[in-house]
Order: sequence, then structure tokens, then C-alpha cells
Amino acid sequence: MKRIFILSGAILTAALVLSGCNKQSASPVPPEISEIYVSQEKIGVGQQIVLTAKDDVPMSGNLYQIWVTWTINGNQVVEEFTHYDSVGGIGEYTCYYTPTKTGALDVELNVRMMFANAPNGEAEKTVSKTAELTVYECDARNSFWGDSVEITLHREPGLSPTPTSDGVYSGEGVSSIHAMSAYTKNVHLEYKFEKEKLVGITEEFSVTPSTSRSYQRVFSVFDAALRTLETAYPETCKRQPISNTTDSKYVDLVNRYSNGSNDQPLDAQEQTDLGCGMVMGYVRVEATLHSENTDIVLTTNADPDNDAATVILTYSER
Repeated sequence: MKRIFILSGAILTAALVLSGCNKQSASPVPPEISEIYVSQEKIGVGQQIVLTAKDDVPMSGNLYQIWVTWTINGNQVVEEFTHYDSVGGIGEYTCYYTPTKTGALDVELNVRMMFANAPNGEAEKTVSKTAELTVYECDARNSFWGDSVEITLHREPGLSPTPTSDGVYSGEGVSSIHAMSAYTKNVHLEYKFEKEKLVGITEEFSVTPSTSRSYQRVFSVFDAALRTLETAYPETCKRQPISNTTDSKYVDLVNRYSNGSNDQPLDAQEQTDLGCGMVMGYVRVEATLHSENTDIVLTTNADPDNDAATVILTYSER
């Protein structure tokens, strides 16, 4: 949408009075606009960026009205996310934008002006500026490895600004696994820094049976998380069974599930038994995946005292 700015009536009246004293008004001249600057060097999916530009050379003439439009990939940015101001006669243009996918960002700033008391045919002037940017997939959640503490706290407002230990900041946030929103609203987060640079992220949440001693839910939540990650990182997943018991029932179940075979999927009772094994600490599955820059581990931690299991997702720099 276009943001329209109208000068006050007093200013316009003064401009018209002055113009009456000089019938040979000079042609208005639009401003010369600077390059469009972006608030960060590397742009990630889900990261809000700030685009700014200003007048390198101010406009001249009796400005009456101004329309400022930001367009990104052919779509106009709604005016609630744009701002125009004039400080000392220098126009300043701002746009807030959050990309939702990777690829090119073709940015255009268009400024249309209407001048009062201008010579015939010269009352309207337009000037524009463009920029070509690129959006990348984040390394983990909405972060890149090497991000500073300051920018991380800005992107993860649920983190406490005070570290819980040396280089570790914790708090609450939404799971990075889309499927988990159906099971939990928030996860516990820990961000690890070395020399003020981000090197690791852990998110975890507790899963309890849906009804008394119905452990199938524990298995189902872990399975949903794992299948979602396998879809996001195809052909990189490796499942490793870990047994802390010699009970053949649990050992057989965790081995079959880790093999990932569709020929013999676990039935409802077997899923319930495996979920119980995860809660009691008899067995667990450790799934490892990776992207270009990131190693990923999904597993569980037994919590029998609370009749629960903790789902743990860890991201670390490769």
C-alpha cells in the first residue's frame, strides 16, 4: 500500500503566497535517494530485517503531497510496516520485512511527489531505488552460527538476558519442529556461546501419557517429531537404538523401530510398550541428521518419577 503524506495547510498557504510574488517559479526537483541499506549482512528465513534509505540530496520546490511505496518481489508492503520522516529537509524511508522462504528479494522504493505552484506539466515527480538481496535457510531455528548474544536475544525474546552459566542463555520459545505445536505450546531453550559466538542450541519438553498409564502418546509424540525432521532433512537420518535392559520385549521393539521398516510397523500395543520403555529408561532412540552447516540429534530422556519422558532436540555447528 502507498503511504501518503500531506503537508499542513499553513505551509501550503505560505508556499502559495510566496509563489504569487514570483510568477516564474522554478521547476521542482525530486531528491536524490541513497542506496537501500539492510540491517544485517546475511538474511535468514523468519528474520525481520529493516530496509532504510534517505535523501542524499534534498528535493526542491513547494511540496504538497508525497506517496512512499515499498515493493518486495512484486508485492507492496502494507503501510503498517513502512515509515517516512523528514529531518532537516532530508527524507528518511524505512521498511520492516520478514522473509518466509529462501531465494531472491527484489526490493523497490518508489517515491511520488506532488508540488504546488509548479510550471505546467511539472507538478508531479517520481523517483525510485532498487536493491537485490538473497535470503538463506537459517542454520538452526532462526539463527546462524556465529550470531552474537545481542542479536540472539533480539530474535529469541523468551531467553533471559542473564546467562544461567558461562556462555549459556535459557528461556522459553516455540518448537522449531512444526508438528510439535499440536503437542506443546512452548519448549525450554538453551543457547550456547563460545567467545560470544553462537555454537549450539537445545530445545526440550516433557511428554506424559494422555490417560493413566497410556504410554502410546509418548511414542507418538517422539515419532511425529522424528518423521517431521526426516522430511525436512531427507536421506540424512540415522536411527540408533540404545538399550539399558536385557528384556527382549523392549530390545526387540526398539530395534524394529530403529530399523524404520514399514514391513512390520509397530501396532498400538507395541507402541504403548515402547513408550513405556522410554519413560522408564529401559530403551531410547537417538536419531542423528544434518544439514550443510548443522548437526542435529533427536532423542528422549527418561523421567519415571514424573511418569514422563523428555523429548530433546539438539543443534550444533558442523
